[in-house]
Amino acid sequence: MNSKGVALGAFTAIISVVVLLLGADSSQACKGSYPRYTVEIFNNMGTGMNVRCKSKDDDLGIHYVAPAQSYYFSFKPNIWFTTLFYCSVNWNGRTEYFDAFNIDRGDLVFCLKQGCLCTWRLTPDGPCFYTYDRCLPWKPKLLASMVKHER
Repeated sequence: MNSKGVALGAFTAIISVVVLLLGADSSQACKGSYPRYTVEIFNNMGTGMNVRCKSKDDDLGIHYVAPAQSYYFSFKPNIWFTTLFYCSVNWNGRTEYFDAFNIDRGDLVFCLKQGCLCTWRLTPDGPCFYTYDRCLPWKPKLLASMVKHER
């Protein structure tokens, strides 16, 4: 790991501790010094979709999600603060990709503020981080393909 990655990981860890100390909403399932996070992927496509999420270590398999329904998975971030879960979404013959949890993007802090729940609302235009209505474009196909083969 290069020094930039180490510095970014350390920064993320410091921010996480600060958020905990400032009283992030821990009234839900987000308790303790090493909490479990839950990702919710809500289908706002208007049609059924298949979702497949992976990390470097885990392939969660393919899950069908009906319109206006959700798929959930839970995990504990790794101790190096490098956790990344990326997903492929297939509907109407179209396949797109997005990062469902990316510590480098700041998801640890965003989700911590929501009781360790990270809710994504998927639309044909891209995923939206539900609570903050922060919408992102789908990942470029070439980049998604590279991530798929590197991990």
